Amino acid sequence: MPAATIPGIDEPAPAPATEDWATAYAALADELPAMAARARPVIAGFSAFVDALVRLERADALFAAEASAEARHLGHELARRAKAGIGGEIALDWPAGDDALGATLPHCDRVGGTSAQIANVLAPLGVDVLLALADRSAAQLGVLDQGVLLAEDESLARLGAVAPGSGQAKPRHWIFESAVGASIDGEAVRRSTRVIVRLVDDAPECDEAFARVSSELATRAGAAVLSSLVSTPDSQIDQAIAMVARLAGQWRAAGLPLIHQELADYGSRPALPEKLLSALKGTVTSVGMSLSEWRAISNDAAVTDTDAVRRFAERWSLDRVTVHADEWAMTVTRNDPAQEKAALMTGCLLAAARAGLGRHALPVLCPTGASFGPLPAFEFLDGGWSVVACPSPYLPSPQSTIGLGDTFAAGCLLVLSQPAP
Repeated sequence: MPAATIPGIDEPAPAPATEDWATAYAALADELPAMAARARPVIAGFSAFVDALVRLERADALFAAEASAEARHLGHELARRAKAGIGGEIALDWPAGDDALGATLPHCDRVGGTSAQIANVLAPLGVDVLLALADRSAAQLGVLDQGVLLAEDESLARLGAVAPGSGQAKPRHWIFESAVGASIDGEAVRRSTRVIVRLVDDAPECDEAFARVSSELATRAGAAVLSSLVSTPDSQIDQAIAMVARLAGQWRAAGLPLIHQELADYGSRPALPEKLLSALKGTVTSVGMSLSEWRAISNDAAVTDTDAVRRFAERWSLDRVTVHADEWAMTVTRNDPAQEKAALMTGCLLAAARAGLGRHALPVLCPTGASFGPLPAFEFLDGGWSVVACPSPYLPSPQSTIGLGDTFAAGCLLVLSQPAP
């Protein structure tokens, strides 16, 4: 495919044949710097954490005879999930677990939280991202990109110019990865997965300075992204949702065209997505989730049942709903299909590049050896709705699966925050 026909906004290209996807993604990678230079600012709230990353095959301390009851229980559940290829999240009431796991497991600290992950993907590309951040501890600032924007009093400052506060950092989230071929409890892993373990419930980042300045930025921003609030304790959820709905309403009133809600694995709290979407109905315009999360919300609707996705969109007054899987991404949308396709491909490209390296890095390149499988037979929609899909550059043995969904969302926002043609 010639460089002039990169799928984009001004000159959208037709869908390439299956054998042309590698060329299309390579051309898209070349276009990323110019695309990032054009992007309008993005507003991101309300989750930021420090994640401790552990390879499950190296977590022998969880299975040792001298391990605590809490550690053995966690190890048993992680092994069960790894053997079944199940990712997701686990919430444990184990406040002392951060210190205990930190003392016994080999790990490294990285950024966590949907909005913080997205900020860390877009800021190195040169996109202005305002992040809600109440936790200004040295530990939290240390895992964020220096170019991320923070609210300071009534103005904006690059994170690199912000001095750490004296407050206590939140307990880390522990992320356990299992890779294809690894041996867990004597059984080979057949699908690379990651499980997020939360040892305490975390309130969202209630950043008063962010609340004051974000509405002004919304007059010239291109998009906002809201995290799932999945880690917010039940006792604080109503207050948190009200805060998010109030600010998102202010952004929309200021003219912000796109507010995206990223959902999550809500586990034992299946009613929370509906509660969140009810409060944000008429404000949020876009929702994204993984295939497993869609199956949970839709009661196992068929992958190809795009009418079920449309009904979900219409119920919550959305313009678009995106579902991403290991090997493809799909959007049901009332917006421009060409722009939506560029958004999906950019999300897939950034996620695949991160999977291939195990971290986000520049320049963004389509991984060598990625394959492109056939798309599911998604059902056609009419009545002003379109179904847009693309295969992702699939890696059977990724270096890491951490943050891939948030990285995909960041890529979509990069395209959807572009100025109108």
